[in-house]
Amino acid sequence: MRTSPFKLLMLVGVTAFTIILYYAYFRASSATSPPPSSEKPQRKHVNEYEIVVGSAIESRFYTLQVHNCTNLLRPDEIHVEWSNKFWQKVDARIYLYSAYYDSRYMYSGSEYHYIRIIGMSMGKIKKEELYYCSLWYEGPERVVMKAEVTEVWLEQWNRNPDPDTYHTYLFTCPVPLEMRDKKVYPGAVSVTSRACADPTSLLVVHREGMENWQKGKRKQFAVCVKGMDYSKDVSLRFIEWLELLNILGADIVFMYKYTVHEGIEKLLQYYSSKGQVKVIPLTLPGDQPNEPKLRSLYLKKAMWQKRRNELVPYNDCLYRSLYQYEYIIPLDIDEVIIPVKAYTWSELLADIMKESPKILSKYASLSAQNAYFLGVFNSTKDLSLPTYFHMLQNTVRSANFSLVGHSVKSFVSTVTSRAVFNHYTLESLYPKMKSNKVLNISMVQMNHYKERCPREMYSQCKSNFLVYTKEDNIIGKYREELVPKVKAVIQAISIVIP
Repeated sequence: MRTSPFKLLMLVGVTAFTIILYYAYFRASSATSPPPSSEKPQRKHVNEYEIVVGSAIESRFYTLQVHNCTNLLRPDEIHVEWSNKFWQKVDARIYLYSAYYDSRYMYSGSEYHYIRIIGMSMGKIKKEELYYCSLWYEGPERVVMKAEVTEVWLEQWNRNPDPDTYHTYLFTCPVPLEMRDKKVYPGAVSVTSRACADPTSLLVVHREGMENWQKGKRKQFAVCVKGMDYSKDVSLRFIEWLELLNILGADIVFMYKYTVHEGIEKLLQYYSSKGQVKVIPLTLPGDQPNEPKLRSLYLKKAMWQKRRNELVPYNDCLYRSLYQYEYIIPLDIDEVIIPVKAYTWSELLADIMKESPKILSKYASLSAQNAYFLGVFNSTKDLSLPTYFHMLQNTVRSANFSLVGHSVKSFVSTVTSRAVFNHYTLESLYPKMKSNKVLNISMVQMNHYKERCPREMYSQCKSNFLVYTKEDNIIGKYREELVPKVKAVIQAISIVIP
């Protein structure tokens, strides 16, 4: 017997209505009844997007497979294989630089903890390749689980790299909830290609400053400088730059160092003794050259490899700063972020927060647009100033700023950034957050001091930046404070002025 279209429609409608009522009842009951496990956090008043994200995170931790490995080496029995002094080998192609404890991720009032390991691989790591973390706690206890492996890169930057290119990776190890709840922390971590294999790596897991962070005691700004490779003595420019950063509010400058001129070495020792600079030695892993002259030539010629190598110090600087500083600012020594109306970075950010109180809940980094102060623009000098004041002497810039989002430098939030590169947050910690917000040039700009246009963008420079210039002495407001500070350092370390 055939069912009439009207009856069929009524049947479908009743069924759909029943399903909706059941779903509504299920949602209501799940929101008020206790969770099935006493450990599992209660989720209240969250939207469906958060439930999807939160459920994925919770599921990852509540179904975490911890491998039961027997007959294991103790940490003191592990033979660590080193590559170029600062890198540990996992196998013939995987190299690890540093490891950090990350307790930032919050969902519905509950914390989820990770170990983040920064490393490189010769060639891309394929999806089917598996790696495992061994977390070493006090005593013989070793907790083993599969690592999440993500490349720190955007594919569109260099779509077809050579097979022997070194790629930067973040190895992420979820910390079992049982260990989190006990408030015990691993002292070291190893990475292996099989769950219970004998490791050849043993990285210290850093969490310096964690107690102060939990008490809400952090400083504001850490500046991050990628691997320094300077054969020439540019000490005078270093001093002017470092003293200006100090005026602006930098609490520390992390300077990663390959090889520098002995004059700069002396300068770094001076600032290190004052606590203003932290020097971190750095090499290239694997078969990349580390003899100073060969390495310098290599880094100049292999541009995309150079960019990939730079991601190591930038991300190490991010995780090194998690618990001690609110922001990191990746900068080169020819760049400085200058507030337009404010005097210091703290005052600038206070103004931004006053205007947009929720900006940091939407964006993981805040960016300043790039303005070129090229040496070729400045044909005259301020005779009332010593010529060695490079930035104070250069007050003519291109009238045009770089395109919005191009060549920016940023205040990167250490609360919400998962991975960074030299311009802004590459990946935020929370999926719904955006990577960066470019601030209005009425509030801040990034002064970029170069002798001439970058070679790789000369055609754009010729038509855009070289044609139109503008007098801009925004840096002049720091002159009265900056000049005596620089002169005092020159005298303190007995620099001979040429």
